[in-house]
Amino acid sequence: MRKGQTAMEYLMTYGWAILIIMVVVAVLFYLGVFNIGNTISQCSFPPGFTCVTNKLQANTARLYLKIGQGTGHNIRITGVNCTQQTDTTAMTSGAYIYYRNYNASIGNGNDNITVASGSSAVVADATNISGTILPAGDRNIICSLANGSKPGDVGIGSTYNGKIYINYTELDTMLPRIIVGTYTAKYEA
Repeated sequence: MRKGQTAMEYLMTYGWAILIIMVVVAVLFYLGVFNIGNTISQCSFPPGFTCVTNKLQANTARLYLKIGQGTGHNIRITGVNCTQQTDTTAMTSGAYIYYRNYNASIGNGNDNITVASGSSAVVADATNISGTILPAGDRNIICSLANGSKPGDVGIGSTYNGKIYINYTELDTMLPRIIVGTYTAKYEA
């Protein structure tokens, strides 16, 4: 009789614990914690660089990207590219951005983006303060497809997977460098 009571108490204790764990997991699923499909964007770079904020505009594929850097060097961003292409020679042969169907450098060297170590800067932005679209050669970057073309009329909520290439120069050593980040985002309004 005593062994039966002990066994029953043992089973009841573990039964309640398992029930509580199941309820917690169900609530987490309900809140979408385990639903990776709801992720708006994932932007990652090698150590020393971070995505502060980013947005991929629906229908135009224009990229807004603000990066932070903590490399220990002040740097000058000389080129940015967002693409699904796997041929890296087009992305690493110089300071290029993708605008419409043309490769165009960011500025002439005098208006490149300088980012101090420990700070952040916008490296891609399709609009200026008044909200008008900037012309080629500014920070107007379009995320291209694997064949190099601009995406068509892409609706809100569609997903883009690609890479972001950033060319920069360390100002104290004048060494040119290239970093490659992965970029997954849902098109937004």
